[in-house]
Amino acid sequence: MATLPNNFIGKDALQHVAEQVSKEILMGIGYTDPAETDRLGIDIISGMQFKRTFHILLRKGGTTRRKDVHSVVNSQAGFLTERTLVARLAWDHFTDSIDAYCETVFGTDAQGQYPMSTAAVEAILRNYADNLAANFWFGDISLDDGKENVPAHDQALALYDGIHTCIKHDIEAGIISEANGNLIPCEAIDAPADNNDSTPYDNFYNWYLKWDARLRKQKTLVYMNEITAHNIAAGYANKYHGNYKVDYDAGGNFVLPGMSKVTICPVSDFGVGDRMYATVPKNLVYGVDTLSNETYVGVKVGTDTDLRQIQLQIQSIQGAGLKVPYAHSFAMSDGNLANPDFVAGDYTNSNLVVTLAKANAQDEGNIDGTVKVNGVAYKNPIETSVNQVISLEATDGTNYKFVNWNNGSTEKKIQLTATGMSMGLTAFFKKNG
Repeated sequence: MATLPNNFIGKDALQHVAEQVSKEILMGIGYTDPAETDRLGIDIISGMQFKRTFHILLRKGGTTRRKDVHSVVNSQAGFLTERTLVARLAWDHFTDSIDAYCETVFGTDAQGQYPMSTAAVEAILRNYADNLAANFWFGDISLDDGKENVPAHDQALALYDGIHTCIKHDIEAGIISEANGNLIPCEAIDAPADNNDSTPYDNFYNWYLKWDARLRKQKTLVYMNEITAHNIAAGYANKYHGNYKVDYDAGGNFVLPGMSKVTICPVSDFGVGDRMYATVPKNLVYGVDTLSNETYVGVKVGTDTDLRQIQLQIQSIQGAGLKVPYAHSFAMSDGNLANPDFVAGDYTNSNLVVTLAKANAQDEGNIDGTVKVNGVAYKNPIETSVNQVISLEATDGTNYKFVNWNNGSTEKKIQLTATGMSMGLTAFFKKNG
């Protein structure tokens, strides 16, 4: 039997620490980036028991008219329908050195907690939360549903069906379609051809005008990738020759003046292509089953090869979905969508990928501006660690000058905090003159 360190907090205390930390970790995207879920208006729910059912009343409506005492006129109220959010069980197993769970001779802090051990457990279990968060858009159960010899990459994106997959199933079921008014064709949202080209904004506005009138009357969030959002903003500025610009908020969302109820929400891991979703706040949902006895974190001291190691196993039941897919609350474009490598890529390494792009695609010549990461010129993807603070600086070139980052910031120097997952950032440059 190996001799354990004298200041090891003990299995019972470690189990308590793990259980306290796991209550937040299990919330997936609600834990890894709560500010992002708030910005995107995502509804985070807990306490669900395997399936969460949403009851939706579809109103048929009717015509109210002056009463004729000699006849009876009936108006159909509508009917109830159910939408279920299906949750799936995921688990992971981690091994760590016992040295990370040895506190000082004083044992605990003023509140009777174990600060070092809590930090160590949180660092381990955050990896689990990051994997849950990575499935929110592109997760697809079918990638690993009863199949043998599935690559690790596919397993990592098969924890539960993400939003794109849920919407795909609704399209296959005929719930989302042109006939139902919630699948609306839209001309391509490409980069402006020049400084006078407003086509990206015009195409977006024409798509907006085709939404169900009830949706246009409500506060609406429109999800898309960052390039598509940038193209719309550039097209808007070109249409009004710079006299009017979009209004960015601190999180990167922006509003187009004249469309006060519509908020554009650029999403870094939304995918490649110009597909867009327009919906009311809290219509995208992420749920965690905290009631099941299969949701837990367990601690074991010692492994078969090393008795001075700690094992932690965590598992949880979660799912995502679209509550109301009908035209009065949801509309999508028919744009393309593909999963980018940096989102569904290496789950062992966490890389920062920086891209330099032209603000106007038709500008001639190569971009001669540069970007430095932590003071060094960016050349290749850079491996990062959780909570690492990263400094980026864009520098003007002779022919091209920096315009903005894809998160909306126009500051040349910015800082990011690494999330533990791969990250992508684009710096836009505009040709002088």
